[in-house]
Amino acid sequence: MDQLNYWAIADREVEIQNPITDRKLRLLDDYCSIRDGMSVLDMGCGKAWLMRHWAEKFAIQGVGIDINARFLEAARRKTPARGQLTFHNASVKGFKIEPASYDVVLCLGAAASLGDVPSALEWMATAAKPGGSLVLGTTVLRHPPAVPKGDILPPDTVSMMGVMERHGAEVSATISASDADYERYQSHQRHATLMWARDNPNHRDHAEVLQKSRDDWMHYQRIIRPMLGWTIFVGRKNG
Repeated sequence: MDQLNYWAIADREVEIQNPITDRKLRLLDDYCSIRDGMSVLDMGCGKAWLMRHWAEKFAIQGVGIDINARFLEAARRKTPARGQLTFHNASVKGFKIEPASYDVVLCLGAAASLGDVPSALEWMATAAKPGGSLVLGTTVLRHPPAVPKGDILPPDTVSMMGVMERHGAEVSATISASDADYERYQSHQRHATLMWARDNPNHRDHAEVLQKSRDDWMHYQRIIRPMLGWTIFVGRKNG
């Protein structure tokens, strides 16, 4: 199965490709002190909702990187009112960045594109100017299991802030998804994949799409829903 096509199917009903609302994302306007003339880099940008929102309001220079061409088609669909956005259909690992050249570096749910959170933060810190904002959205542990499970669980918010600080960024704000935010996002993905399977019964990936959809849905119900959350951490690069 083509994994890029699977995620294009799963996220076809949503513009914001994370378990967070537009109202909460708009808080980043202030937390990142967005203003005209700023440069923004979004790694694993997907449909780039946040950067497109900023480019409607501010004359920013934005760069988005994503390996999924279908997502970038959606990101390019409308020319922003004020900012200029450039999108690259490329892997984040293979994208060459100018060190210390961006006012804001975003990684919203895309740390896996560089392997893990520490690797993503190292990449982000390299790209950001001194005093620039590092904005990391990632899964966090909220309710540790009473009996240790075999699954590898993420750190909690306090530990994650420590990871950011070890990469030279003091956390100044956090924004967390609610249980309802997470449920809505996972339900959109489940619904979209089931509707696709109903409409495409003879597609060569039909069975695999259904299996991955069920696996992800049950992982949400068994692991994410009772134990995990999703939080955006806003840090300022030292210097």
